[in-house]
Amino acid sequence: MTIFYIIGNGFDLWHGLPTSYGQFYEYAKDTLDDAERYFDPGDTDRPWSDFESSLGTYDWRELFDECNFTDPTSESFKVSETYGLQDELTERADELHRSIEECFCEWVDQIDVNAASKQMKFDAQARFISFNYTSTLQTVYEIDESRILHIHGRSNRGEVIFGHGVEVIEEPELDENGDSNRSMFTDSENAAKYPLHAFQKQTGAIIQNQRAYFDSLCGLTRIAVLGHSLADVDLPYFKEVANRNTDCEWIVYYYNESQKPSMVQQLVKCGVDATMISARPYPNDATKVPITKP
Repeated sequence: MTIFYIIGNGFDLWHGLPTSYGQFYEYAKDTLDDAERYFDPGDTDRPWSDFESSLGTYDWRELFDECNFTDPTSESFKVSETYGLQDELTERADELHRSIEECFCEWVDQIDVNAASKQMKFDAQARFISFNYTSTLQTVYEIDESRILHIHGRSNRGEVIFGHGVEVIEEPELDENGDSNRSMFTDSENAAKYPLHAFQKQTGAIIQNQRAYFDSLCGLTRIAVLGHSLADVDLPYFKEVANRNTDCEWIVYYYNESQKPSMVQQLVKCGVDATMISARPYPNDATKVPITKP
């Protein structure tokens, strides 16, 4: 029997690591507060607590209006004024994206997993897909690198992938009558929209790049979900696993009883048979082993 573990951020949090979005906000407070006018940071008591979802609320019009001082109704207006507007918006939009991205990557890189200790036992032949950027599995549990896929990258290893799952709908070049939708401000507006595109998590492309890996997961008999919230943005990955393992037991661990129904429902949305899902609470102390071979 091969047990396959899907690891989410709750796993690191359970090990006492400071990896919550709330802790990221404390780290990057100045940058995020400055960017807040372009996004909906969510709960005022816990701003940016759903960081990736907030990135999908980017309002390009706010940035556009800040920079646009042109007046097309003025007799002195020249179309060439929009070129300078486009340049400024390109620079400002890139700066906004880069400042948040750099803060996030710096925060990820400074998390010290050596502060964690073992809380559970894993099957010796188990394989893992981790949505975390940390090396907790390798450093704390001494699991071989070859048995782990960091689907969104790993800290201090280059690219770290994060972002929203909002579908970005482009305005067509032509309307239904075949007339152009372009205006003198189209290029400037597109420049202002850049962060929404740049912060979009390219899940489809990631799956395509990892096609061989997902194909290697056929024939699993038990899948355990540890610390993953099963948020919609990541469900395509779960669907890839579920589609290749239709007769497989799924175990999903939750922190609060209230999470149980929604987590089961999310797996059902991925094509998992509800009768093959069991939901269990996390153990209350480190002496309990949540997953072992039957």
